[in-house]
Amino acid sequence: MTSECFLLQGENMKRDYIRFNAHKGHVNNICITDAGKKTLSAGTDAVVKLWSFPSWKLIREFKGHTKSVKSISISNQHSIIATGSSDHTIRLWSCTENLPLKVLTGHRNIVSSVCISPDGKLLASGSYDGTVRLWGLPEGEELLVLKGSPDNISCVLFTPDGEKLLSGGIGGDIYVWSLSERKLEQILPGHEVALMSMVLTPDGKYFISSGYDRKLRIWSLKDLEQERSIGLEGTGHFPLAISSNGKTFAVGMDYDIVLYDFCSGEIVSNIPLIVRTVTSIAFTSDGKNLVAATGDGKLNVWDFGK
Repeated sequence: MTSECFLLQGENMKRDYIRFNAHKGHVNNICITDAGKKTLSAGTDAVVKLWSFPSWKLIREFKGHTKSVKSISISNQHSIIATGSSDHTIRLWSCTENLPLKVLTGHRNIVSSVCISPDGKLLASGSYDGTVRLWGLPEGEELLVLKGSPDNISCVLFTPDGEKLLSGGIGGDIYVWSLSERKLEQILPGHEVALMSMVLTPDGKYFISSGYDRKLRIWSLKDLEQERSIGLEGTGHFPLAISSNGKTFAVGMDYDIVLYDFCSGEIVSNIPLIVRTVTSIAFTSDGKNLVAATGDGKLNVWDFGK
């Protein structure tokens, strides 16, 4: 691993910064695992990699997809990893082995988003074929195909109780599915153009969405109503992450990452980047580190704890 180390001075905070080569091509998605001790990354090189933290040594590579890996999810029990790919398949992996446990087929286009339910018994997948599919875990049997959204699906997300599933795509609206009734419950008029990312707050009371309309929208999960919106001044893919205490959330933009105070919606700090595209971001469980994937194949890590 080759790396570059910096000390960045920001608004009222110091940040140790390291960036290193992770994939050939874009890094599409990252996921923090095992109480922040490991990080998963997925790339356009069709490889998923498991990294130790904080040494950032490569532990394991997961190979099997034939095209770009778009999304990763890991069960809360840290036993199963799910990956979705441009090869139209989903693969299930053991955290301790290199070979896939199962290859799930059914989607007819790119699998853009995967999400494992809080209890680890269900997997949701969203695809550019316009469908959301539910799979049983650990066997990977297809349980249900949810139809009703006319859009390419870009994001799927379980609610904390596992009773509902949120999905969104290029149309910008957010679809709320009742899993017990197996039907579309509500459509939230969301973003004017494509929805890019969704993230839950740690207390399970809210979720945040971002879209190409350069808006952040904060929603109440109880009422399924928008609480407020925040305008974004930059451009980009707008990936989202929120700290474990729920006080700070981050938005990835072109050439920078912006940190916001959740309660006030005010900008806390701005982290400049030397590369344009930010594809995915995540906080470690203690909130002291922020990890970002970028379009140059690198992982970028900031340490706020010093």
